[in-house]
Amino acid sequence: MQNPFDFSNYACQVRNFSRSLMSSGSNAAEISGRMHLLTIATERDLARFGDSSEISRVACGPGCGACCVLNVAVLIPEAVAISWFLQRRFSTEQLGELKTSLQELLSRTLWLDDDERLFLRAPCAFLDDLGNCIIHIVRPLLCRAITSTDPKSCHDQIAMVPLNGAPIVEMNLFQKRMIDIVYCELAGALEFLGLDCRPRRLSSAVLALLADPEMIDLYVSGEKMPIH
Repeated sequence: MQNPFDFSNYACQVRNFSRSLMSSGSNAAEISGRMHLLTIATERDLARFGDSSEISRVACGPGCGACCVLNVAVLIPEAVAISWFLQRRFSTEQLGELKTSLQELLSRTLWLDDDERLFLRAPCAFLDDLGNCIIHIVRPLLCRAITSTDPKSCHDQIAMVPLNGAPIVEMNLFQKRMIDIVYCELAGALEFLGLDCRPRRLSSAVLALLADPEMIDLYVSGEKMPIH
């Protein structure tokens, strides 16, 4: 019988790796590169240690935005990677439209808790007109932790929230737990290094960095980021 996966040992490995990665990086490009290495390592570990038959059942992917009506928390390096990606991929006009969309979403959802946001069903500002995630390649860790095995179930359950409360969706719990560990250990590494480790709303963090890229200087200096 195969031995169970040692999540505690994995957490220690991620902790050390995250501290090493985040111990340097003085600008958006470098921080983005370190986040890329962390996510690549996470995807590699999922492929190495996860059950391939179970992983193949995960239905989440580009074009399915059923769960993209949830609050998403990000750490500052994740927001930096996303804003850096957007600045390199999109025109000034496109970024202006995106910032407007982010501001509108933020105005509607900033003070909503998770249940209230889900009830509102306001879609993520990073979905295009076809429902594709425009930041899928650099999406947050907690988005990667969503591992539904049935898109229809997601749609149906979320639609029933006003009647039945919190949705119940079958998920790949191994993948979710592994990515949750990466998120928590990254936050712990930032705290260890004296960097801002507080989670922020995805929309507010990215909007702030797009509006003022020099805010990254505050982060690398150890200052608290003035972001909700």
